Amino acid sequence: MKILILSDAHGADRRIERAIGLHPDASLVLYLGDGTHGACRVFSTLPPSVAAVAVRGNCDWPFSGGLNDEEILDLEGRRILLTHGHKYGVKGGLGGLVAAAKRRGADIALFGHTHEPYEEYLPEYGLWLFNPGALSSPARGEPSYGLLTLSSGGVLFSHGGITD
Repeated sequence: MKILILSDAHGADRRIERAIGLHPDASLVLYLGDGTHGACRVFSTLPPSVAAVAVRGNCDWPFSGGLNDEEILDLEGRRILLTHGHKYGVKGGLGGLVAAAKRRGADIALFGHTHEPYEEYLPEYGLWLFNPGALSSPARGEPSYGLLTLSSGGVLFSHGGITD
């Protein structure tokens, strides 16, 4: 299963569309907050074969759209926590996120908010941490997104870049 992971577009909806267009074989698109209103508008145009899930970020307060601050997905034998990360203070460290993921029984935690791509496996917790980076105003480098492939062989993450 190929999953496209997006975050922090902050209104750069064309970059959301571009990332989706680069991966027409993704069966699921996840959006990790900040710019959720635009993301949901783009998601409404996806073909029925592509599912989408979004969570709110700290800049999404004017748009609630019935979305939650976090979601749990059970896919291909993995439990995945989706969150923007601001409520766990991810800009100052990942301890709060790790604790939340373990409380929920997650073995993958996806987050945004820092505007920096990040990937780490914590073997002592059996937990993957992944941030796709930002589609708008990256902390450094180019706007980015993430990919997650789940298979019987395991978990594979990667990052991709978006250019205008």
